[in-house]
Amino acid sequence: MSITNPQVIDIWVIPTWEPSNIVLIISDHLEWGDKAQQGEHLQLLQDKINTYVAFIESGEIYTEIPGALGKSPIIRINGLYELPEQGEFFIDRAAEVLKEVGIGLEFVFDENETIRNM
Repeated sequence: MSITNPQVIDIWVIPTWEPSNIVLIISDHLEWGDKAQQGEHLQLLQDKINTYVAFIESGEIYTEIPGALGKSPIIRINGLYELPEQGEFFIDRAAEVLKEVGIGLEFVFDENETIRNM
């Protein structure tokens, strides 16, 4: 599963070090490429995030994931490649919008295991 399959929740975890959270992970292995490719990549990412938000807001998260009730949902994008400027802008804006409805959003650049919390 990955960003290319927008209708699937890739991975979820209730971290032992953050037991009040449930983390839903998007696996993004795609390169960003030129401006046209970045637009396509951002559309894939937006579609995948929308699936995760619908999963949370519909309450399906509570019927499909044991122990999710009462946890704060965080969508974490595990990216194999660093975000370009356009990607950073998108993630920042999406994080602002999702924060208003109680959903966290963060991007993790796997290569350096650097977390960019939004």
